[in-house]
Amino acid sequence: MAAYTSILLVIALCATAAYSLRCYTCELQSSNANCMTATTCSNTATSCLTTVATTGGISSIIKRCVDSCTPLSTSISGVTATNSCCNTDLCNTSGGATITSSYTAIILALGAVLTVLKSSVL
Repeated sequence: MAAYTSILLVIALCATAAYSLRCYTCELQSSNANCMTATTCSNTATSCLTTVATTGGISSIIKRCVDSCTPLSTSISGVTATNSCCNTDLCNTSGGATITSSYTAIILALGAVLTVLKSSVL
C-alpha cells in the first residue's frame, strides 16, 4: 500500500502544470490603452517591467516580461525615464497613468495661468 501511495505522490508532483507569469506587453506606445496585451512570459521571467520615457512633453511606454528588474527613475539630457517592477499576474496594468496625470497637470496649470492673466487684464 505504501508503494502505491509513493507512486501516486510522484505522479501528482510531476503532473502539475508549469506556472508562468503573465504581464501586459507593448513597445513604444503613447497611450496606456495601447499597452493592454496580456502575454504569458517565459518560465525564466520573474517580473513585469514598465518603462515610461518622457522628453519634450511626449511620453512612450514599454511593457515587457523580464528575468530580473530594478526600479529606477533617472533624467538625462531632457529625457526622464522611470522603470517600475511587479511580480504578480497582470500587475503592470497602470504603468501609463503618469502620462494621463501629466496631461491633466498641464491643463490645470494652463487654466491657472489664463485665470491670472484674465484677472490682471480686467
